[in-house]
Amino acid sequence: MANLEAHQAAVPAGTQISEQLIEAFRRVPAEVLETMFFAEAVAGTCSHDWFGEAVSGRVLFAGSHTGEMRLSVSLDAADSIASAFLGLEPCELTPALRVQVVLELANILCGAVLSRLWPESKVALGAPEMLLQESLFAAALHRCFELPEGKLALWVDWSTPAE
Repeated sequence: MANLEAHQAAVPAGTQISEQLIEAFRRVPAEVLETMFFAEAVAGTCSHDWFGEAVSGRVLFAGSHTGEMRLSVSLDAADSIASAFLGLEPCELTPALRVQVVLELANILCGAVLSRLWPESKVALGAPEMLLQESLFAAALHRCFELPEGKLALWVDWSTPAE
């Protein structure tokens, strides 16, 4: 799967990806990870061979825009951000805590990205759901990030209801 810029061709009919959208999708995840999870994330090249052991989740949203956001985090990165977020030593983490933090990250990222993209819209977020096996998701926007401890991939796909 190609990276963000290549996904512009896969945008839902009638939707345009502006430079503002692309910039928000580049910056917001890195800002959230830095401020709330004490993790440095930089946009990276996509290689999805690590998905088999990733912790993945999604958040559905509906309202002025309807769609979903998916997040996959490599195990080492998930352990690092969960430890930082919860203030625990890595040896204190359980698989359940790791999943809970990744789902919370998915929820936070979804809200932050949607707020930046469409600040005036009214969108309700669903409860984050764990995805047992992540597969490539043909979404409108996609970005991979490199963290010192591993990788993170984020997708968002949406439609705007007809008026």
